[in-house]
Formats: sequence, C-alpha cells, structure tokens
Amino acid sequence: MIAKSPEHAIELLDAAFNAGDLDTVLRYYEPDAVVIPEPGTEVRGTEELAILYGSFMKPGTTATQIKTHVVEADGIALFTSSWRLSVEGQSPQEFIATTVFRQQPDGGWKALIDNARGPLVLDAD
Repeated sequence: MIAKSPEHAIELLDAAFNAGDLDTVLRYYEPDAVVIPEPGTEVRGTEELAILYGSFMKPGTTATQIKTHVVEADGIALFTSSWRLSVEGQSPQEFIATTVFRQQPDGGWKALIDNARGPLVLDAD
C-alpha cells in the first residue's frame, strides 16, 4: 500500500511494526535511509534496518503515536511526534521522534531519516 502522506506512512509503519511484519516496515523506508535508534548509533540502508528491526520486533512490543505534527515543503516533510514504546513485562517508555520523509515519484511517502529518540541525540558523546 502506498503511504498517501507522512502521517499515513507512520500509521502503516506502526501497524506493521506492531504486527511483527518486517517486510512491510522496510517498505516505508528509502533504500539508503538512516535510522538513529539511540543516541550515538546510526543504521544505514535496508540490510542494516532489517537487522535492527528484526532484533526488537517481538510479540508484545508495540509503538504508539501520542501526538504528531508535520511540516511539508516541496515534497519533503518533517514529522515530529511524541510516541510510546511498550515492551511486554516492562514499563512503557515515551520519546520524542523526528523523521524526514520524501515524496516518491509514485506519489507515496517514505522515510529518509528517522531519529527515534529526537533531542536525546544531543546528549550523545
């Protein structure tokens, strides 16, 4: 399914993540996308993303958007959100994320840069 907007892309990503559907999660990232799962760590490209997501997409792990905001200009969008990561048997954690999306030639939207921990990257040494 084509993501009709950055918000739709996040909705589809979260649904796939929560269902444990790795192939669908990867479909909403550009092939050379960069993901910052935690401060000081960068994962690049589909192969590394598959390893990253495969390592923590487990039954009982869910991502939920709490509040989101999108600014779009000329086919590029900055998506900012507060979100919750819930892992079965652990207390939920809340984060602020920033994600850059780019509109694709087919009109869909895919993530190019995904900073899951937002401003926490400023604390990385």
